[in-house]
Amino acid sequence: MNKLPKKIWVFFRTVILTGISFIIMYPVIYMVSCAFRESTDMNDPSVMWLPKHFTLDVMKDTIKAMDFGNTLKNTLFLNVGCAVVQVISCAVTGYGFARFDFRGKRFLSAIVIMMILVPPQVISLPLYTQFMNFGIGSFRINLIDNMLTMYLPAITANGLKAGLMILIFRQFFSGLPRELEDAAYIDGCSPLRTFTAVILPNALPAVLTVFLFSVVIYWNDCYTSTVFFRNTKTLTLVLENLDSQLKKNLFGSADVQISPREQIVWKEAGCLLSITPLLVMYVCLQKHFTEGIERSGLVM
Repeated sequence: MNKLPKKIWVFFRTVILTGISFIIMYPVIYMVSCAFRESTDMNDPSVMWLPKHFTLDVMKDTIKAMDFGNTLKNTLFLNVGCAVVQVISCAVTGYGFARFDFRGKRFLSAIVIMMILVPPQVISLPLYTQFMNFGIGSFRINLIDNMLTMYLPAITANGLKAGLMILIFRQFFSGLPRELEDAAYIDGCSPLRTFTAVILPNALPAVLTVFLFSVVIYWNDCYTSTVFFRNTKTLTLVLENLDSQLKKNLFGSADVQISPREQIVWKEAGCLLSITPLLVMYVCLQKHFTEGIERSGLVM
């Protein structure tokens, strides 16, 4: 008799998890379904998931319109590069908050919290003015539409959502035993040497967690990129203008009127192309990402 309630619980648990998984995966499933069907299938009510007219032309047209190869290179160099730089700067900052006592520590901790709470729209105008006339004294240079507008804040631990990354590192480093550093100091290591040779190797789960967060945040950023970039193309910026670009490539004019429903196939193909690198990266780093979440105590 005890086996029956257990089997019932297993059945309901399976149904619940399957339903939740479907809800989470529904956007991706819909993208894949639309990206490989003809636009006429969007007006056919009998087509739900499997297209009646399977085609690769939609994906090819979208790749061409997005200039996917060059756009992906720009995105990797800008977004992934900034994420790597931000991981390094935030790791150093988080370690300083976790292990050292210094004057103004509480005040700077409050500033870190404000970095999370204050939206980027509040500081976008001062940043734009600063980067438009960047320099010291008489030496001035215009950095608008230059990747340094993203790299410089990342280098100084002021990049996108940098406050959150600093807190993750601070919490993780606070949980490491101090005996690691004491042993390194006895062996004659400096604080910097201790950090690079002893602490960082033990913090790889946290580093990968912050790296994934940073990549996703930079990858999906639209507002900041739109403010600072005019000609630099990233996948997010290209997606924003994909409608007009597709009309130019497919019909020779951006003023051509196309049914919004028929446009969905190209837009979904563009979204699928945009998230595919992130999905691949997450699948490869999933184990370390989960371990980093557990060890840092971060609540998702």
